Amino acid sequence: MNRSLMTVPLLLLCAWIGPTSPMAEPVPITLRACIEKALPYAEDIRLAEESLYAAEQDRLRARSVLIPTVELTGRLDGSDTEIQGAYAPPNQIEETRYGTFAGLGFQYSFYINGRELIVYKASGELVEKAAMDLTAARHDYILQVAVTFVGVIRSEKGVAIADANLTRLISNRDAVVRRIQAGLLTRTEQFRSDAEVAGGRAELKEALNQRIVSRRALQRLVPLPDDFQLEPPEKIPAPSDLSLEECVTLATQNRPELKSLVIASSVADKEVAVAKSTYWPKLTLEGSAGRTDSRVDGSYDDLKADFDLDTTRYTASLTLSLPLVDGGLRRADVRKSLSDKRSVDYRLARKTKEIRLAVERAWYDHNTESLRVRALEESLTYARQFLDSVTRRFDEGLAESLDLIDANTRFVEAENQLADARFALQLAAIRLRYTSGVPMLPVPASQSAPNG
Repeated sequence: MNRSLMTVPLLLLCAWIGPTSPMAEPVPITLRACIEKALPYAEDIRLAEESLYAAEQDRLRARSVLIPTVELTGRLDGSDTEIQGAYAPPNQIEETRYGTFAGLGFQYSFYINGRELIVYKASGELVEKAAMDLTAARHDYILQVAVTFVGVIRSEKGVAIADANLTRLISNRDAVVRRIQAGLLTRTEQFRSDAEVAGGRAELKEALNQRIVSRRALQRLVPLPDDFQLEPPEKIPAPSDLSLEECVTLATQNRPELKSLVIASSVADKEVAVAKSTYWPKLTLEGSAGRTDSRVDGSYDDLKADFDLDTTRYTASLTLSLPLVDGGLRRADVRKSLSDKRSVDYRLARKTKEIRLAVERAWYDHNTESLRVRALEESLTYARQFLDSVTRRFDEGLAESLDLIDANTRFVEAENQLADARFALQLAAIRLRYTSGVPMLPVPASQSAPNG
């Protein structure tokens, strides 16, 4: 009995110190998933959504002007009057009045040229402009996330290259040490090998630091855990099969910045019409209907009076007004609106040129980097073959350590150049998609901010 009781704590202790199940590895995050995580996280997008919500409310305000104002009025009043010693009879008056009033009135004002309708149409276009600005904000943020994502992939590739280089340098140094012990080389060769190993460790440390910085930059844009892993994209599709002019045409049709400026130009035209509407007469319609129910209780000397007074009143008016002298205010407003219209057109023309130049640069960069990647892939193949050949000759005693160091340096340079070229190709593909107005993934439908 006592032995069985003693074995229970031992079993519990063994279970506690026994092997635990390993923690699950983090699932690699794709570029698409990273972008989808980032969109609800961006403050710039939140600001654009609030601007869209404000534009929608301005449209409701503009619509309210088209509806007559109707007002319901109610009033309850009373008075108590007492007069004594009047010069003419009655000499003493005591009077109490109380009554109620209920009325309904309306008012509607509009310009003869339909200014209110012009403002309402402009408010609808401003909602479209805010939606285009929201789309542009999403595209800009997607571009930042994609570029930073590819930068993290490049930094991880740099760490892998530096780590493999350090492993080769250590292996080469060990081979040099063995040949020195065999009396085939001098200590000078070991010093050179040790220097190369120290340089490899420094390059690895630099690559690790660069990876940390790039990962923190991605975490600033996307809510990711510290141990996140990324899945390298195989290839970022780009409209490279299109000609340059086709890409430019695609950009002019799809870029939300251009669409926003086109809408702004149309709104500026309507603002000119609104400014000119002050030269037209303004018509105001007013009407009211009310009923007053009052009661009077009073005494006039020895005469007492008690009576009710009910009154119903209807009013209507039509007013036509036109300012004659305003000190030049209307003319200044028209000139200012015309100046604003020209400014919008200038911005539209400038933005069109900027987008065309950006598309041309991205298109040529993508084509150049594609050719450069193919050439550097061949260069890396030759550098690997050269390193393998020199390594075999060194093992056979037919090559010196300096030849091995030179071959390894060429191979590392070829690896880094190819990694940089592939990184540049991915960036060029991202920028070509962005400048052509093709997002990295379908942008969700515009949603206004909640009514808070």
